[in-house]
Amino acid sequence: MSFFTYLRAGLCVCLVVGAATAWSSNLLSEQPSSSAGNITGLGPLINRILDENPEIQAAQAAIDAARARLQGAGLPIYNPELALEGEKTESVNNYGIGLSQTIDMHDKRSMQEKAAQAGLEATRSALDALRQAKAVELLDAMVRILNSEEITSLSERRFQLLERFQSLAEQRQSAGDIPLIEVELARMAVAEAAMAHAQAAGALVEAKGDFFALAGEPPPEQLGLPSTLPTHLPGAQENEQLASAHPNVRQAHLLAQTARIGINATDRERKADPTLGLTTGRDDEENYLLLSFSMPLQLRNDFRSRVTAARSEALQAEQEAQQVYRTTLAQLRTARNHYALISRAWQVWVSRGQSSLKQQSELLERLWQAGELETTDYLIQLQQALDTRIAGAELRGSLWYAWIKWQAATGQVFEWIGNPLVSTPDSTAASTY
Repeated sequence: MSFFTYLRAGLCVCLVVGAATAWSSNLLSEQPSSSAGNITGLGPLINRILDENPEIQAAQAAIDAARARLQGAGLPIYNPELALEGEKTESVNNYGIGLSQTIDMHDKRSMQEKAAQAGLEATRSALDALRQAKAVELLDAMVRILNSEEITSLSERRFQLLERFQSLAEQRQSAGDIPLIEVELARMAVAEAAMAHAQAAGALVEAKGDFFALAGEPPPEQLGLPSTLPTHLPGAQENEQLASAHPNVRQAHLLAQTARIGINATDRERKADPTLGLTTGRDDEENYLLLSFSMPLQLRNDFRSRVTAARSEALQAEQEAQQVYRTTLAQLRTARNHYALISRAWQVWVSRGQSSLKQQSELLERLWQAGELETTDYLIQLQQALDTRIAGAELRGSLWYAWIKWQAATGQVFEWIGNPLVSTPDSTAASTY
């Protein structure tokens, strides 16, 4: 074999081994860690970002408004009315003063206070649900950033390796060792690697843009996530319990409860209340004292249509709550199955994929050094090995996406990251090891 052949083989093998070593150290973790990585710093980061998020602040303002409505609902409905009258001429000097008060005979105030309290609870649950959703979006953006960075690094390494391979192929072609068609094949491989690298870099830019849209700031230089994830989730028998405790389901049920209370509030509001009055004054040199009573007569309109509408709205809210529960339960089942499928594939990759790639690199090296492998075949198999490494990074990203979908389905994101500000049900689903 010529000197260029040995040089080319040795260079390619060194690059392959170097890429495999770096990739393995970053992506493959066969031994589960005893801690959750940098997850302890994840909660404060997400919490700070959410506190500064405009949508979260708008939801908090809605809570403040609901709290003000509750305070107002606890006050008396009717204020007293003061009436003054007077007449003064050369021969007449009459005057009068009156005070009237409408009586809340049907206790509308207590029912309105109950409705306002239910509305406040529903608004608070809406904030919890929104925080969960935004936290999931942040985690998704973080995972996409980390995964895109890894794939971008691997694709850049592939481009450099193939570019060096092209340079060696051109040198060998100049020396007459290989035909021009093999050089053209190497050039095509480099062009393809350049396009793949550009696509990976574009995905990284897009992920960082999504993070900026949520956080209002660029992502931190060091994003910390756990190095491993659970291999087993809670039993399927807990699906209904998890679905019932989901923030979206709680919000829907609280909205339905508010609508049910609104039926009684509307029914009482339509009923007429009496007004009592007292007037005193002087008329034609005589003092007088008058008592008055008035009551609206709901003969032409008794406002029962409002109660009928409130009942229909309550029924609508209850049905929507049932649909939210069904949707959440279906998402739980789907997320569980998806995570189990990807987790099994990842475990197989960790246990077998790394050793298989190492054996493949060693075999390619021996065949090439022995002259039993043509340049074209070596290039194709080398690309396949590199593509497999990138596929491993993509598989790890898929595992993380499946885990985030599980967190979104259970509504226990803050429990997982250890954020105490949002209360979620106890579960072992998100324990890390």
